This record gives sequence, C-alpha cells and structure tokens, in this order.
Amino acid sequence: WHHPRVVRAERSAGLQQPGTSGRAPLTAAMISVAQLEDLAEDKAKTFTKFLLTQPPAANGEDLLTIWEEVYDEEMQKVKIQTLNGPCDDETNRVFPYEKLQAVMKDGGNWKWPRMWQRFDEIERRGSAYRKGEKLHFNMPNKNPNIVEQRVLIVGGGPIGLRTAIEMAMAGHRVVIFEKRRELKDASGELTQLGFTNRINRPHMWPFVRNDLAKLNGKDFMSREASYPVFTEPDTSSIGIDELQCLLLKNALLLGVDFRLGVGYDNATIRTDPKNMMPTWEVECSYDDRSAAKYGKGKGKNVEVFDCLIGCDGPRSTVRDTQSKHFGNIEKRKFMDCVGIVANVRKVNRKRLKELGFEFGQEPGDMNRTKMVFKDFFKQITDKADADIENLIYYKASHHNYTILVPKRADLIKHGLSGKVYHFAAGRDKAADDARSEEKNKLKKYCRSVLQAASIPIDEQAENGGFVDAPNDCMAFDFAECWNTKKSIVFNLPPPGYDVEVDGPWMGRNLIPLVALAGDALLEPFWPMGLGLKRGWQAVMDTCYAVDNLYNREKYATRMGKDPATFSWEDHYEAHQAQVSQNFEFCNRLKISDELAKGEYDPKGVVLMQLLKKVKDAERPVFEVEVDPWTRYEPLMKELGDSWKTMSKDDAWVHSRVQKSLNMAAFYAEVGKGGKNGEITYEGKPLLSINGKVLPVFKGTGSVLGAASKPAPAPAPGAKLAAVPQGGGYVNPLEMQQLAKERQQAMAAMVQARAQASAPAPAPAPEAPSSVAR
Repeated sequence: WHHPRVVRAERSAGLQQPGTSGRAPLTAAMISVAQLEDLAEDKAKTFTKFLLTQPPAANGEDLLTIWEEVYDEEMQKVKIQTLNGPCDDETNRVFPYEKLQAVMKDGGNWKWPRMWQRFDEIERRGSAYRKGEKLHFNMPNKNPNIVEQRVLIVGGGPIGLRTAIEMAMAGHRVVIFEKRRELKDASGELTQLGFTNRINRPHMWPFVRNDLAKLNGKDFMSREASYPVFTEPDTSSIGIDELQCLLLKNALLLGVDFRLGVGYDNATIRTDPKNMMPTWEVECSYDDRSAAKYGKGKGKNVEVFDCLIGCDGPRSTVRDTQSKHFGNIEKRKFMDCVGIVANVRKVNRKRLKELGFEFGQEPGDMNRTKMVFKDFFKQITDKADADIENLIYYKASHHNYTILVPKRADLIKHGLSGKVYHFAAGRDKAADDARSEEKNKLKKYCRSVLQAASIPIDEQAENGGFVDAPNDCMAFDFAECWNTKKSIVFNLPPPGYDVEVDGPWMGRNLIPLVALAGDALLEPFWPMGLGLKRGWQAVMDTCYAVDNLYNREKYATRMGKDPATFSWEDHYEAHQAQVSQNFEFCNRLKISDELAKGEYDPKGVVLMQLLKKVKDAERPVFEVEVDPWTRYEPLMKELGDSWKTMSKDDAWVHSRVQKSLNMAAFYAEVGKGGKNGEITYEGKPLLSINGKVLPVFKGTGSVLGAASKPAPAPAPGAKLAAVPQGGGYVNPLEMQQLAKERQQAMAAMVQARAQASAPAPAPAPEAPSSVAR
C-alpha cells in the first residue's frame, strides 16, 4: 500500500503506470528494514557509550571523540519529517537529537523516551519554534521576532557551554572556540592542561540545580555524581569537570558546533559598504588536528560572525582585545587573602574507622567562617597552629574538595614562601612543580589543618592522601578580582539601510554585538560561592540582548507606542538601556526570591491560581528564563500590580499555570503508568538516511510510523493558546521529491544493466525509451 499522494506523485513523474503495484525494487537509493535495524543497533551502542562517558574516568576530549562516531556524516545526512516538510540544514533545521531519535528510537532503554521528551521540553524561541508541534504544549512562541545570528562564543567552560545551549534554542547558529587541548609527553605526564581538567566544586544554587535537571542532569551524570548536586539541598555542589561534560552532551545534541583546538586571537570590525551592517572578522588559530578536521589552514585563519561573546575566564583574551568597548577594567583587591584548594582522595569505610571516624562515615559538608564558628577554628589553631579564616568542605563522588583561606603570614610562619598566583597560573605551577619542596610543604600544611578540622585524609594513601597533580593542592590569590564597566556593547544601523538610497552613514561608529559573561565579566570572590549564581544570570542576559537586537515591537509595546512609528533609533536606545540595567541587577544580584529558592511562592499568583484550578496539581519548579522580568526582583515588581489586576478576571490564566495544565493533559495521554514514569514517545518520522529512502509498508506510510498525532486535549477548564495543530500533515513537495529520487535510481539501474549486457560499446537509443515505457 502507498499513500495516494505518493502514487499520484510517482505517476506524474513517470515512475509507475496505472494498474502496477508501484513497489520499487530495492536499489542503492533505498535502505532495507534489516539495514536500518542494524544501523540503529550499532548507533545505540555507541550512543550509550557517549551517555556514560564522564569524569573521572574520561574527560571532555573523550566525549568529543565518541560524539564524532555517534553523529558521523551518515547521521548528519538523516532526513526527518517536520510540520514544515522535510528537514534541511539551511532552511528547516532540526536538532541532532531529533535525527538520532528517528533512527535509534528507545535503543532498548526504558529511560530514553523520557530523555528525548526532556529535550522536547526545553523551550524554543524564534526560528527554533516550529508552529503546531506538540512539544510546545500549545504555548505560543515567546519571541517570534528573533533574527538569526552567527554567534561565536570563546571558551568552553560552564558559562560558554550554557550560553551556547540557550542561543541554539533561539535558532542562532552557534560556534564555540576552545583552544585548551590536553597534551601529554611520551611518559604520559601532562604538558598542557585540557579544558575539562578542573575538579574544583562551585556552590550549586537551587535555580541552577533546576536548570541542570531540565538538561537531563540526573540521567547524564552517574548516580554518585548526581547525589551532591540534586540530593544535598543546603551544601549542594558540582565538579567543574562534571558540569562541563553534562553541558557538553547537551550542547552537542542541540547542534552547537564545538571546535576544540581553535584559539581566538583578535577581532576587527568589517562593515558592509552597501547596507553598513557591521560584522566581526575573527582572527583565530587552528592546531594540527582541528585544521585537518575542519579543512582549515594550520595556524592563522579569519572567520566572520555577527556576535562575539567572551566566556574565556578572568584573563579574557576577548576582553583584552576589545577593551575599548567595555571601558576601564577594574582590578579589585578585597584583602590580603590567600586561597588554598586541596582535593583529597576518598577513604574507605574500614580505613575511616581506623582513623577514628565513628561508624566509618565521612562528616557532612561544611561551609564555615571564623566569625560564626569560633570554637571550630579555635580547635584548628590549637591542633595545627594555623590561622584560618574560612573553610569549605564538599563531598564528591570520587574525591573530597576543600578550600582553606589562611593569612599569608601564617603560610610564611609554616615555612612556605607566601608567593601565590592567580588561579590559572596556580594550576600551571601545580603541574610544573608537582614534586617540588614548596608543594610538599603546602600539602603538609593542608593535611595538618584538615586533620585538625576532622576532615578525613589518609597520608598513607597515594600522593599523601591527595588526588593526582595538578589538582592535588595549590595556593593562589583569592582576593584579586576583575570587574568590567559594561557587559554588552553594540551599535547597529536600521535593518534595510541602503547607502544608495539613504546616503552615507552619518551616525556613530558601528559595532556588532560584543559581550562578556562569566568570570570574564565579573570574577567572583570564591568563598562567597557566587560564580554560578552570577554566571547563569549573565548567560540569560547575553541571550536576551542577542534575541532582541531587532525586536522593535517589544519596546514599542512596553512603552505604549505604535511599533509602526517607533523608530529604530528609539528601539536601539531602549534596548541598550535595558541591557545596561540587566547588568546592574546581575552585578548586585537583584534576583527574585522565587528564583533564588528555585520554587514559586505558595502565596504567589502562579501556585494560588494553579491549585484553585486543580487541587492536587503537581507544583512546577521555578526555572531560569531569558526574560529578565522573570528573574530580577525590581522588574518582577513592575509586573506584580498588573498580574493582580488580571487575576481578577476569571478568564485570565497565567502563562505558567496554562503550561502546567497543558503538560498534565499531555502526560496523561502518553504516560504508561509505570513506577519509573515511563512514557510513550513519538518523535519526528524518518524519511531517509544519507540519501537512501525507506520502503513504504501497509498501514504506516513509512517504516517507523505515520506523521505525528495532534496534541492532546487540554485539561477541563483550561484556556489554550491559539496554536493550530499539524498532525497527519503530508507535504506534497516532499512526495514529489521522493518520487523523483526513485525514478532516478531505477533509471540508473536499468541503464547499468543495459550497458552490462551489450555485446559491444555502441549507442543504445532504446535504453531511455525502455525506461519511459
């Protein structure tokens, strides 16, 4: 059986005649069910390996290597059906996870359908939002006015990766440059640290934890690694390497182009002479492996981007090369404060008992200051003769992480030089001087302090109880922090500007968007644990700035003006003012109480309205969003009074309440009722793999099922956003193309057979006509 449209398309293309079966013979242009099953099985095995790859057994480079096997050229050329027709990497893009799911399905793993569904639940904006898809839960596009940008993010740390993910969800084309490739000598000793070599553990804030849970954190991380992230609410922490690998898996599955071995050198502004639109000409360096992989020349190259974002840490090259745009860079000094990071090996239960720990159990996490825990620090002074201001102790899955903040004079008193470095240099020094006398003295000092604080460390273990260098023990200057005056800078001409029509540009110098985020923007004071808290806000603020570069309607509406008469000059002025205000709120941490707690206020409009509609409704978690009016307390107060007014109207439903109702209706339909929350997942239908189409079978329309069903009906009483459904859609242009491909394949096969059977190389005029017949 063939779909009637397929039959009509094939007949119109001359592929079959009325009355014939219409089933084309298996050719090189087709893939059989057996071949598809074998491919799916092989890919599922490799993908399983990809999901299980994580520290400390593996690093980010291992993950990238396996990804190349998972998403090879064959998988990149997979075609799947969308509501707008077959996917296309230029005009109708889909995410890599959608192509992989179409081939592998559940991979024989009951967790995979839920994993695919979590990816679907990540909110799309701009061109990434495809109208009518079920994955939107009947909610509208929050920003349909996004103009796609070519975005370069420099730095593959947590903030760079999270920024890339959020940019991809808006439809931007995102590239990450990360130059730090791990290098070892012939003996296996590190000569250059890689980009996921750090194992320090920043504090985990509730809204960051919610965000990572949304990104499959509990499934992409091992149970041991997940425990201190999702189970310890008061002292939650995560290893930088664990966080990077988690985010890297998401970034790759969401289509981010991560280029390892590529370094940013500089960027200059190039202006189009016709429309005056400025872009960044980025000078970058490719190492041997990256040059071969991407077909670039080794060493210096130049590439063009619309937006440049520096997420390259406190010694930012982007900030240094573009400093004139960001104003004076302040170097702050809080106090004479030395920080020591010591990562110690886990001690088994038997050895813990021998070391005097009752029941062989580790102590709970600690984050203590001398001002509050006077007796605790007096004990350290009495037992170790050490003057410590702060002590942090976080348990991890494979090691324990500690931070000590002593006075510099105390280090000198114990025979250390007192010389310290900024963190990056401190790590390099730790790698270079792993066996130095200074390092041994520092480890001895740390060991005595930890033992006095009743933190388990076994000096009989390898490396005296510390993990391997360079992450074992290092001292650096905690108080040296950098601060920029501006976070984001841009100055653009009006869209559609034409020099021939509008005359020469007479405005200020044009600047394509350039931004800083993470430690490149605001280097935090480590003991306060503010790195991720500020960093996540900077991620969202940067995405807000890029998303709304050309969204004139937004500010016109907010200011009560007509978008048609609201000038581009007015728009850019309003956008720059809002971007500056967002940075000020980020710097001062003016985030809302709900965001800080990661949950909605029980007396707030969302929970009160939701529980009024559904008494036993599941309470939604508070997730961080791009919109600053959902994150910053001063901006949320602007909306507070308007919500109070609207809530008096029984017909009005808060958007978060509506989404919860729609999601509940959706999961009521797809849920299987199992104890593990199994669901029936339906992805996008598979059309072809590397140009090979699937045979069509009775009752389905394709090997892997028909087009998607319409979205489920909403919960009783729910008010749905007016979004049309697209279930059952069959694109006639795609059918015509499929028929053409089959015709070409059959023609090539017949011609090849005719040539093979011919007695001598002579013209064969009958071959084409036989195909026509």
